[in-house]
Amino acid sequence: MKLAEPLTYPLNRIDIATSHPQPEQVSHVTLIHGWAAESLIWQDWATTYLVPFHSITLIDLPGFGDSPAIEETDNLQADWLKALAETLPAKTHLLGWSLGGLLAQQLAKQCPQQVESLVCLASTPRFTQYDHWQYAVNPEIIGNFIHAISNEVGMVLKKFWRLQLQGCDNSRPLMKALTSHMKQAKVPSLGALSQGLHLLRDMDNRSILSELTQPTLWLLGEKDPLIPFDIRTDLPALQPNARIEVIAGGSHILFFSHPEETSQHLCHFWAALEHNDDHG
Repeated sequence: MKLAEPLTYPLNRIDIATSHPQPEQVSHVTLIHGWAAESLIWQDWATTYLVPFHSITLIDLPGFGDSPAIEETDNLQADWLKALAETLPAKTHLLGWSLGGLLAQQLAKQCPQQVESLVCLASTPRFTQYDHWQYAVNPEIIGNFIHAISNEVGMVLKKFWRLQLQGCDNSRPLMKALTSHMKQAKVPSLGALSQGLHLLRDMDNRSILSELTQPTLWLLGEKDPLIPFDIRTDLPALQPNARIEVIAGGSHILFFSHPEETSQHLCHFWAALEHNDDHG
């Protein structure tokens, strides 16, 4: 018997069985987190709100959480995507948050047999402003983060976490709770942080969205300081059949600021797909 080839980049994967009384009837959902985070950031939320209806897989990005970092390479995006593709379940709904959403869009294109549907949570096809793409972050801000991260990792990460909740409903108590929560997290490697920032700066998925065959949901926060919900005016031209929904008062960390509303939008989207499959 031929042995399976080892994973090129064995990423950490957390599988959580559903609590549904008929587990054979539920679908599978995979979650990919954003920059400077790890699966710990939403494991409790996923267990509380998603596990009753779905089996769940959480994947740590390269160099984050318990995943090993990828060495410096000239093919950074390709190597990150290869590592994620090797870690994906055989068939799954795919949810990517922020940077995870950028990567998930590429995975949906590259792995159409594995990815049943796509959710881009507080995400975008391009994170930085470029070529008439205005509802995005100024590239200089990313450049400043890249420079600062090499000098003071802790300070930059704390600033970034606070930024993600800035301006949303109940931001002050949420910032305090998030700071406490993230004390349990592992500090990502400097190389991984830098790689992630370069991906945020450079990835541009606008041209591939029209090629995606999977049902897609863009779930945005009204008060997200990083992904302006005004991108909803440009998304239909790029992906006409996608659903676009906005959570009122929502932050960049929707599952943290609005956990129940976020899960309701997601579970409704997946349930509708399964209903259509059953009656299609």
